[in-house]
Amino acid sequence: MTLKGRECRPLKFFSLIIILMAGSCSHTRPPNEPSFEERLKRLEAAAPGVGEVMFGVQVHFAKLYYAADAGNWKLAEFEIEEVRENMERSATLRPEENGVKLAGVIDAFEQTQVAAMKHAIEKRELKLFQQAYIEAIAVCNSCHQSTGRPFIVITEPASPPVPNQQWTPPVEH
Repeated sequence: MTLKGRECRPLKFFSLIIILMAGSCSHTRPPNEPSFEERLKRLEAAAPGVGEVMFGVQVHFAKLYYAADAGNWKLAEFEIEEVRENMERSATLRPEENGVKLAGVIDAFEQTQVAAMKHAIEKRELKLFQQAYIEAIAVCNSCHQSTGRPFIVITEPASPPVPNQQWTPPVEH
């Protein structure tokens, strides 16, 4: 075999690979694969419910309380974002609940209560944070009432939501 023949082998090999790959990229789906609509329905059915997402809000909201109370402002910054993200998820899952447009309520909550708590966190002012937190609880309970869930009443946490987390800021070395 000549040197010229060897140089052509890799080119022929890669050409064959490209042809095989192009053939496997057809847009027809196998007969036993579900349609896009069927897959979407399955994903919607498997998605967490609003109650599960709101449980996440509640846990992060309580963790936020303990972080601020302990002066762990970095953790408080993290937890307020977790609260915000989970609330947005709930509005995505259920845009309307009993005639109440959750996206609008959540947006207003973010612009007022979440903004007030963030401001207190940035200022590192516990009293200001506590006031904003109490106001946020009142808004949460008002939303629960307006969506037909008056039996869900949020209060200030009486004990930490998780027993295995340090609330005080870590010692920096």
